[in-house]
Amino acid sequence: MRLYVPFAKKIFAGEMVDFFKNLSLMIQSGIPIDEAIDILLLQTRSMTFKGFLKAVSKQVKQGSSLSKAFLPYREYLSELVINIVKAGEINGTLEGNMRYISDILTRRRELKQRLSNALLYPEIVLVMAFVVGGGISVLILPKLIPLFRALNVNLPLASRILLGFSVFLQQYGLQLLPVVIFAFILFIVLSKIYFFRWLLDTVSLRLPFFGRLVKNYQLALFCQLFGTLFKSGLPIKDAMIATSEAVTNVRYRNILVKATSRVTSGIPLSATLKKYAFYFPQNMISIIAVGETSGRLEESFGYLAAYYENEVDVQTKRLPTLIEPLLLLVIGLIVAFVAAAIISPIYEITSGIQVSR
Repeated sequence: MRLYVPFAKKIFAGEMVDFFKNLSLMIQSGIPIDEAIDILLLQTRSMTFKGFLKAVSKQVKQGSSLSKAFLPYREYLSELVINIVKAGEINGTLEGNMRYISDILTRRRELKQRLSNALLYPEIVLVMAFVVGGGISVLILPKLIPLFRALNVNLPLASRILLGFSVFLQQYGLQLLPVVIFAFILFIVLSKIYFFRWLLDTVSLRLPFFGRLVKNYQLALFCQLFGTLFKSGLPIKDAMIATSEAVTNVRYRNILVKATSRVTSGIPLSATLKKYAFYFPQNMISIIAVGETSGRLEESFGYLAAYYENEVDVQTKRLPTLIEPLLLLVIGLIVAFVAAAIISPIYEITSGIQVSR
């Protein structure tokens, strides 16, 4: 059974944290997995998630392992979650691994939420600026054009540009809307093509300030995922493979794929990542090396995950403060341009009337 439901991924993201947390508690208390899933099935409100739980419960009752029952839903659960469940079944640590999954999903959500919240303010301001500018061009300027033409006013450059834009929107606005929608859909489609995604991810890492934020976000994600997988009992090779599939930046994904083959051949992880100094800073490499030497690698990754999560948190809080002056400058220029374009001709008209008197 597969789920073809709009927004199913978002529904799963919201339900999955509680599901694994509650399932862990029930397994710990001695309730069999199939009964635990049935109990959670009665509690959930989402019809999409109910369908998922029914299918998984059916597979488990027929003798399938939980990780195998999850396989048809890897698009929603991710290989990462399935691998952690599988490692728990093999090592006899399923209950603990369920807690790891709940923890890692919670932290990933929080990281993503911090990034979204930081970008929300500038997005709202820019959208409102364009809405106001577009409203003036469509609703106000068309009423002034006949007046300017009747009085034969010599319009300044700013007024001619704004009036030209207004006329263009009046004549081609409806035809332009499908083009904008098509361009948006095309961008989404292209973002799924490897080369275009690689290009976007490469540029994002080298942007001023934003590049550092993106890099710290990827490092926090890498340390969270690998540390949790390694702690859950997954072999280092499998942990590296699962982590490379779960990171969101193509450049980091490619590096981790290459690093996996080197680590598998016996080269230490710290020595492997040291080759990619731009992506993995020296302090991180040193801490990983200490963890490898002391046999406490999972603790090293726990520390690094907390460190980079804090870095992302600090940078996302600073982001609105850094962007605000730039936004104010852009909005000020737009307001000044629109004001000059509208007020200048009106001033010339009033001046002409006063002179004629």
